[in-house]
Amino acid sequence: MSLSVFFLALTTGILVIAGLALLILRLLKKDQERKLALAEAEQRVLEGRSERIDSIRVLLKVVGTEELGWIEAAIRVKVLLDQLSFDLSTNEDIGVFYKVYAETEHIPTHDSWNELPSSAKKKFRVQMEQCEAQYLDALQRGKQALLDYPLV
Repeated sequence: MSLSVFFLALTTGILVIAGLALLILRLLKKDQERKLALAEAEQRVLEGRSERIDSIRVLLKVVGTEELGWIEAAIRVKVLLDQLSFDLSTNEDIGVFYKVYAETEHIPTHDSWNELPSSAKKKFRVQMEQCEAQYLDALQRGKQALLDYPLV
């Protein structure tokens, strides 16, 4: 083998090794970026869960006051529990939030509520008052049970 063939093979080998090293470095950088993005996404998920749990606790603190009625609180709590992927519908005390939601989910909200005629609003208010009266004791027990429940 001539010296020029040897140097050509050596140069080719070095270039291949350098190219592979660059490829490995790029892949490692992409993997590091992916891991960082995944860690940031996990952090956002944890923060979102924490915010929802805090929202539940705030709702439970103000429920029953002039600021927040039991029906609206029950609906909001149930939706937040769903967002947290908690299904506490079979819990003896907490399940009342799901019952109230099921009995009132047909009632329009937000813009749909505002568009209703007064007679329809009155009819729905009567339904909400009856539902609240029916479940008030259970809602109060459910409130305490949910405050005691380890939402983590």
